[in-house]
Amino acid sequence: MAYYEKISAYTYRLVICQGYDSKGKKLRKRKTIKLDNGLTQRQAEKELNRQMILFEQEVLNGTYLDGEKITFAEFTKKWFSDYASINLAPATLISYKTKLNERILPAIGHIKLAKLQPTHIMTFYHNLKEDNIRLDGKYAPSEKLINFLTSYSASEIEKLTGVTFKTCKRLKLGKSTDYRTAQKICEFYKIDINKMFRCINSRKLSEKSIRNHIGIIGSILSTAVKWNIIKDNPIKRIDMKKVQKSKVKYYDDIQIATMLSALNEEPLMYTTMIYLTLDLGLRRGEVTGLCWSDIDFETSTVCINKQRHYVMKYGTIEGSPKTDAGTRTITASKTVITLLKQYRNQQVKQKLKLGTAWKNYPYVFLHDDGIPISPNLPYKWFMKFIEKHNLPKITFHQLRHTNASLLISAGEDIVTVSSRLGHADKNITLNTYSHIIKSKEAQVANKMDEFYNKLKINFV
Repeated sequence: MAYYEKISAYTYRLVICQGYDSKGKKLRKRKTIKLDNGLTQRQAEKELNRQMILFEQEVLNGTYLDGEKITFAEFTKKWFSDYASINLAPATLISYKTKLNERILPAIGHIKLAKLQPTHIMTFYHNLKEDNIRLDGKYAPSEKLINFLTSYSASEIEKLTGVTFKTCKRLKLGKSTDYRTAQKICEFYKIDINKMFRCINSRKLSEKSIRNHIGIIGSILSTAVKWNIIKDNPIKRIDMKKVQKSKVKYYDDIQIATMLSALNEEPLMYTTMIYLTLDLGLRRGEVTGLCWSDIDFETSTVCINKQRHYVMKYGTIEGSPKTDAGTRTITASKTVITLLKQYRNQQVKQKLKLGTAWKNYPYVFLHDDGIPISPNLPYKWFMKFIEKHNLPKITFHQLRHTNASLLISAGEDIVTVSSRLGHADKNITLNTYSHIIKSKEAQVANKMDEFYNKLKINFV
């Protein structure tokens, strides 16, 4: 049986009766809807009947979720299976799961979806700003835990908890470990981690990381609104202070020249990698995901269609570029194409030298045995390289910013720059490199003076 109750002029409660429970109590599903106030009476009745039919189908199919009864944690499971696993890249999916399981769900997972208020989210937001909230610090065992573990052998602890034998011995000696190991120990023995471990040398979360957590909550709640489970997204009622975006760092012409000169002393693989990144403005994952089949030496073009990331506990994951616009074909300079040919020839010689010992992976950047380099290697190597040659400190990713600054300073239009970088929207490029564009804008006045001088205009 289905019927509706009028709550106010345009608001109705839809009710579906599903028989009785074991105690003879009626089982009902309810849903509140609000009709457009611009509808005529006949149109309103028609829309109301349509909504009743849809609601009844949802209840019969078991797809209706009640925001008053389902918790945030329960809905998150549904969100993962029906939305996130289909629409998000593997690395993003893992990142979301980690943040949800480690911080978000323990804080707000128990709250009913419809009861989740801005105050809950703001409390969580402020908690993330506290000291020792990061999970990458070291955790030293307390005397109480050391005494507790002495009644077990290291091999027993390893067998029961999955923590390695070596780590178990270290803990019994009072040596520190990481958060996940501490968590494993405490979860198995059902003891309080805050009483058994003391966090040392941990820093605060960055504002960017904190806002990523809030962004995940917002994304999940937005889906709940779209699925008509809750009326609105409480995130939209939160007034968080805007973060001042820092200017991107990059090398100027002199610094680039110094860096390229220093590359002459380095292995060909790394030289090629730096030139390629500087030339095309690639992301680190795009560099390490590049295959020889993606390079057309005839047309001097490079196709970017995937990227590789290292995710803690999961290893290296290959997925699509960051956005749809990230899949792109870019024309490389003759210098870079020449370097790529030289590096390919070197790799072929190494392959012939090793014979069957060579691991035949399709990627461009490989170790001497043919195994793909780690997605983290470009960053680690580059940091050592700039320190070795006493170069100004920038990250590997900031070579991408250097590429953008070179193109903008050379007078390239913003649409072309955005396309080469793989930005989903040219406004991202404009916002990221606004200070470079402004400095370029000042040069326009000089060009106008040059134009007037050519015409021999003089007001003196």
